[in-house]
Formats: sequence, structure tokens, C-alpha cells
Amino acid sequence: MLRKLLSIVFTVSGLLALSQAPTATIVPPAGILCTGQSLVFNSLTTNTPTAYSWTINPGSGAILSNNQPSVGVTFTNAGIYSVSLTVSNASGTVTASTSVSIGISPSALFSASLTSAGFPNQIDLTNFSTNANAYLWTFSGEATTYTTTNASHSYTASGNYTVSLVAMNLNGCSTISSYSFRLADSSGVSLPNFFTPNADGINDIFKPVARGLKTLKVHVYNRFGILVYNWDTVNGFWDGYTTSGILCDSGTYFYVLEAEGFDGKSYKLKSFLNLFRN
Repeated sequence: MLRKLLSIVFTVSGLLALSQAPTATIVPPAGILCTGQSLVFNSLTTNTPTAYSWTINPGSGAILSNNQPSVGVTFTNAGIYSVSLTVSNASGTVTASTSVSIGISPSALFSASLTSAGFPNQIDLTNFSTNANAYLWTFSGEATTYTTTNASHSYTASGNYTVSLVAMNLNGCSTISSYSFRLADSSGVSLPNFFTPNADGINDIFKPVARGLKTLKVHVYNRFGILVYNWDTVNGFWDGYTTSGILCDSGTYFYVLEAEGFDGKSYKLKSFLNLFRN
């Protein structure tokens, strides 16, 4: 008899629950809300809704999702928005609303330029970010960081590397952009066989194409075997003048190059070089 009474009580309770209109509360995403993010709005409901309808204003007022207790929204413009949820069952319909403030996200953009080939090397980073007032540069595998607008960073070994820029603004919004690159595993050097030092900005200097060099010495001789120019730095070059500043004539020259790479390889190259003046 007691079991029957309990069964009747539970059945009546269930029927009463089904006969009541639903209730709904919108649970917005936590934290700082920014444009460009995929934001999920959830709901807390009672009395078993059978239909869900989400809308957002300002906007077209179009239905965002039917029959789902949650919805994902990506805002493209900053501002204050009203998000509404209408739920219903056989006993009635109710609408809940909440307001959210969306801040504008910065755009993290930068260019990266290596100063030479191979290693050691330096990467120069130029910042083109918008809607940002603070920056954080990070480098894969290193604790070093920079908070400057632009940055430069040195590498002394070959390998795969990634540079990342986090751009932030006063709203607390941030975005990140990354650039990955590889520095050559071994040293190497090659030289062009002609150059045209005529001040037109094209091929005006004679310079080794080198990577991973620790030392570099170059001696340039004319066709009579007289030394006309030399240098002993990795970034050195010849501009077509003698060491005393005298303009060298067009013609064939001879050079000797000696170099040592960070990987222990040694180089000794001898060849001819043609100088052309238009």
C-alpha cells in the first residue's frame, strides 16, 4: 500500500512539473569578451523546455540557434549587445536576456627579416599591429622576452625557431601571431664572379654569400698580382675602390678567400672576378 502511495506521489509530482512553464537563465562566457573570439553562451533551465531560440541585438534579430541549450557567437564589432533566449514547453514560453560588453581585439602583425644566411644570425622584427598599446615578444625554447614595439634577437646555432608576438590593449583583449623559420645546419660560402659598381643600387658590391662563418678573410688582386683591396670581417665587401680610395678600372681581378665556419669547416677559395663599369 505504501509503495502505491509513493508511486502516486511521484507521478503527481512529475505531472505538476510537466504542467509548469519553463524558466531560463543565460550564462555568458567568463572573462574578458573580445571581438574575433568564439564565445559560447549556455543556459540554465527548469521544467524541461522542448524548444530553444537565441537572438542577438543590435543586429538582424535573426534566430541564432533552435532547440539547443547553448550557442556560439563571434562578434566582429565592439559594443554592448543584448543576448536573448526564448524557451518553451507545452505549458508556456519564457524569454531571458543578458547584456554583454565586447571589446575590440588588437591585430597582431609583424615582419621578420634575417640579416644573413645560416648562423650566427640576427632576426629583425618590425611591428605592424593595430588597436594595441602593449606587446610581448617570445622566442621558442628561450626565457628571453621583449616588451618593446620592435625587437631584434640573435641566434648562435642552427635549428628550427619560432618567434611570437602578443599584442594587447587597454580593454584587456589580446591576439597572437607567430613566425617559424630554420637556420641552416652547416656553414657554407659562395662568391659571384662579377659585379657592377656603378651606383645604380643593383649588384654594386662584391660580397660573399655566406652562412655560419666565424671568420672570413678576402684579398683581391689585379691582373698584375698587386693587392688592391682586402678585408677580414664576416660582413665585409669590396665596392670597386682600392684600400686608398682610388677607383678601380673595369677588368678581371683575382681573389683569395679564407674562412672558418662555426661547425669547424675551413674554406680556401681562389678564383677570378670581373668588374664592369657601364
